[in-house]
Amino acid sequence: MGMTMSMCTMFSDTTPIGIILGKQIFYLTGYNDSSMNALICECLLGSLSSGILIYMAFDRHLQFIEVDLFHNKAISSKPWLKKASYTALVIGSASMSVLALWS
Repeated sequence: MGMTMSMCTMFSDTTPIGIILGKQIFYLTGYNDSSMNALICECLLGSLSSGILIYMAFDRHLQFIEVDLFHNKAISSKPWLKKASYTALVIGSASMSVLALWS
């Protein structure tokens, strides 16, 4: 719970600061969004931020998946239950990827 609260606090603190900083840079530099340098910067910053979000999501969720699938005695003792769990995990991941196409 502590990690989630600190992430929420950091997000709520850094988002307005980033918006203010971006507006100031836009105002001072006369930002032209159709220039090649601006497009490259947008792509690099977008990929960096999405990479951080993907890392945080996988890191947190893979810890839970590891505990559920590898350290759970009920799942480890029944091979069919382990196969069903893996299948549900793959189907869930695939369906979330398909949903991401519309977002």
